[in-house]
Amino acid sequence: MSAERELVHVFVMPRLRVEAGGIGRSRSSGLAPILLMLGLILAAQAGRGAQAEDTGIIGQFYSYLPAAPDLRLPEINIPFWTDDLKKAKKAYKNTNYDRALKYFRRASDDGNAIADWYLGHMYRMGRGVPRDDAMAYSYYSRVADLYDPDEPDQNRLRVIVDSMIRIADYQRTGAAAAGIPQNAPAAARTYLKIATTYGHPAAQYALGIMNIKGQGMNANPQQGLKWLIAAARKRYPLSEAYLGELYWSGDLVRQDRTRAVMWYILASQTARPDENPEILGRAQTLEAAVTEDERLEAAARARVWDEQYPGERRLSAAEQ
Repeated sequence: MSAERELVHVFVMPRLRVEAGGIGRSRSSGLAPILLMLGLILAAQAGRGAQAEDTGIIGQFYSYLPAAPDLRLPEINIPFWTDDLKKAKKAYKNTNYDRALKYFRRASDDGNAIADWYLGHMYRMGRGVPRDDAMAYSYYSRVADLYDPDEPDQNRLRVIVDSMIRIADYQRTGAAAAGIPQNAPAAARTYLKIATTYGHPAAQYALGIMNIKGQGMNANPQQGLKWLIAAARKRYPLSEAYLGELYWSGDLVRQDRTRAVMWYILASQTARPDENPEILGRAQTLEAAVTEDERLEAAARARVWDEQYPGERRLSAAEQ
């Protein structure tokens, strides 16, 4: 089943027309309420299969947003490290980045991977320090090198996997100013490993982009759409927004303004305002560009998706 046909089976809408070139919809909408209810029933049935898939260690990664600063601290046997990390995390949540930097650096000097991960995040985002991709890459590399698939501490494993994705992100695009060369094939191998082992949505999203654009691999747009949908099922906002752009422009799929707005409604629900403000702005722009009927239908479709694949609103660091 193609990625576009898979979407049709999720959204049971009035007189959907599936064609080889994409998805089209007639203007008739008289049966919309009845078919919408049918869609909710089918979505619930499909969800039972997804729930069975989301068990165990992989399931713990499905709702995990990379680089979210709200991880519980792992059990560390050295009190000095624990005290520094607690102080650093509290300062980070309060956006007192100077104080957070001080304590994270102290813990990092003692070899703590959690502190290194936070420091990578701070240098990547320019929080408390000037943005420095070279420093971020260095800290993320220190954490990624600790990867062990049998790691018993799930919080530690999460930040290690996230760091591996961050390294792959830099490799996919390169960062000339930071002296980081582009290495798309290496990035693709990391993404594939993490996507298939942990079902991580950031890796699935990246594989979707790389398949569509032919980065580090032969172009395969249909496979790319499947990866994007997989990440969207885990409510990854970048994937939802990218699908919205595809439907708005008509690239790879039949142009559908209603479905484009639907994807942006979903993306705006799960995007972090401090990390992806462009998603919120774009969602408002598209909603303002469609008719009221299109906006209402998009909102209804978004509710159907959210019923089947619920997402949590992502708080900014300042709100946490």
